[in-house]
Amino acid sequence: LNDRMMHPLLRPGSIVQIDPLQRKISHSEWASESDRPIYFLELRYSYECCWCFQKGKDVTLVPHPLSPCGPRTIRMPDDGEVLGQVVGVALRLAQ
Repeated sequence: LNDRMMHPLLRPGSIVQIDPLQRKISHSEWASESDRPIYFLELRYSYECCWCFQKGKDVTLVPHPLSPCGPRTIRMPDDGEVLGQVVGVALRLAQ
């Protein structure tokens, strides 16, 4: 309920379905924010659901532009791991 990384695209408390076979961060082209893959990560101190950009072992967690959160960089696998790509979502329409 406290995760606001992808707000307003994904509201806090949304239920996400992940594909654990899609754990590699993709760098392919996308035409819109709905085409860009969202990843579910397990970090040492929390779980994160966000867009990602990877360069070597550094992974930048990229929030939605309208989110109150800022981007941050972690080291893989020291700080966490990608559990899978979000492939489905059930979200609340009202607070």
